[in-house]
Amino acid sequence: MKKIIFFYLLFLCKASHGNTTAEVSSFDIKKIHAEKIFYNVILFENDIYVGTNKGVFVLNSIDSSLILFNEAIKGTINSNLSKNTNGLRINYRKPPVDLPLTYQNTVTDFIYNKNYLYLISRGDLLIFENKPYAFSARGSVRSISKNGIGTYSGVFIGDTRLKKTKYTDGQIKEFDSITFVCYNGLIAYKNSIETVVYDNSNSKYSNAEYGIISDIYLIKDTHYLVISSKGIYIYNYADNSFDLVYSAKKRIIPIKNKIDNRMLNNKEFHFIDADKYNSLDVINFKTTTIQDKLEISIQDILECSFDGAVFYAIGEKNSLFKFKRSSKGLDLVKKYKTSYYHTITDSEDLIFLTGNDGLTIFEKAIEQLHTHFIVDEFNSSAVYKSDRDISFGSIHGVYTIQNVSSLKNSSYLRNKVNNTKSNLNIEFIILLLVLATCFFIIKIVKKKHLSNEEVVVVIKKFISKNLNTVTLHTLQEKFDLDYNAINNLQKGFSPAKFIKQERNKTAKVLFLKEEPISKIAAHTGYSESYLIKNKYNFMKA
Repeated sequence: MKKIIFFYLLFLCKASHGNTTAEVSSFDIKKIHAEKIFYNVILFENDIYVGTNKGVFVLNSIDSSLILFNEAIKGTINSNLSKNTNGLRINYRKPPVDLPLTYQNTVTDFIYNKNYLYLISRGDLLIFENKPYAFSARGSVRSISKNGIGTYSGVFIGDTRLKKTKYTDGQIKEFDSITFVCYNGLIAYKNSIETVVYDNSNSKYSNAEYGIISDIYLIKDTHYLVISSKGIYIYNYADNSFDLVYSAKKRIIPIKNKIDNRMLNNKEFHFIDADKYNSLDVINFKTTTIQDKLEISIQDILECSFDGAVFYAIGEKNSLFKFKRSSKGLDLVKKYKTSYYHTITDSEDLIFLTGNDGLTIFEKAIEQLHTHFIVDEFNSSAVYKSDRDISFGSIHGVYTIQNVSSLKNSSYLRNKVNNTKSNLNIEFIILLLVLATCFFIIKIVKKKHLSNEEVVVVIKKFISKNLNTVTLHTLQEKFDLDYNAINNLQKGFSPAKFIKQERNKTAKVLFLKEEPISKIAAHTGYSESYLIKNKYNFMKA
């Protein structure tokens, strides 16, 4: 019955979101268990159980390992985890996802739970993770636009491969009737005709009069603002002329997000150069220094509020920085420790950080980092945003998160709290639920006379949910059993060993994710000094 209800709810969720779920779905195989013969899979009280030839097992929610639940029941199981007395009947089912040929035609059972698909085929258990993005293998992608893509092996506008350049290092920018490719030089693509307006192939034979061009913005009509290694130029497409209006001291870093609106409404272009915050007037082309010396050496920066008051940047010492605009410039508000990233962009409440080790998401409202959301090597500034979607270029191709709003409200990002007050309310509700659950568990143990195996499963669940605080003393108090009684509930089960085993597993997983020591300590209950001292022992386990 619970299985039927689950699928009914899943159907309702899909119906209520239209095609949203399908747009962000991409199942990748995470793990295969082939050490036993698996018969069926059951969702029971939010945990996944499997019937096997070695007994009933429950899956560890952290690393998908198998924990013995009931060794006495072998074969298929019912939805209440009792033995199926009807015997084994093999009925092949249509695979819900593409499978390797060896598994394609022998699927006997599967079930969805949260972001995972659990599937049994040929007696093996296959676990798939539903990725919230689509991937297109295109080689090393350096630039993305609505209709264009630039790689080291070719530049494409729609289905057309450009002939004038075989690569691009800079941006592809599409305007109403013309597209520009900043490939170090500059190519104009109009009416399916490509024209090299400034040639710079980076070879020793190139004149490179205007430096290495990386980006271009429309000012008005045929006038454009061009970003170069030599500075900022005003480019007139009508007469193909370049006029230098600002000489770079170090590197021009545009302050992203409000560039077009600011140029249109305020006639200003804001940028960072040599740790100075500057503003270029796009009417008289004079530069004003807003802040002479920034506190941080900035790698990339964007505005993150409608009023232009909040900025986020990545910079020195592998950190994300939050600034607030004042009359003096940018005042540092907060620093968040991260890995190294070279590119920052955002969509709604989410900030995306990309670098050589992957993509990380930062939720602004609750100040939560989701590290290694995608693991790949990403290229600098290879990002494109539309109204709904956002795409990132890596050395292997393009990752596209379709409908960022659905990602924000999905279970991929666990915390969806919008303010401190609501956060406290939810924490209070969770606390009440935990207390109610503990009370319910005690009642079950005392009054329902569960079997020893069932009591052990309840204890294991309690340990997993309270891993950072649980002790042998708390177990004795919660379950009204002395240590010897708990220790003899099931052969091979030792609460002390299980607590240590689960803490070590959790520590290893979090170390591999490069989480901060403080976070690992909070999750495991180990002290920070103990974790630092034994880090490599955890990693080798």
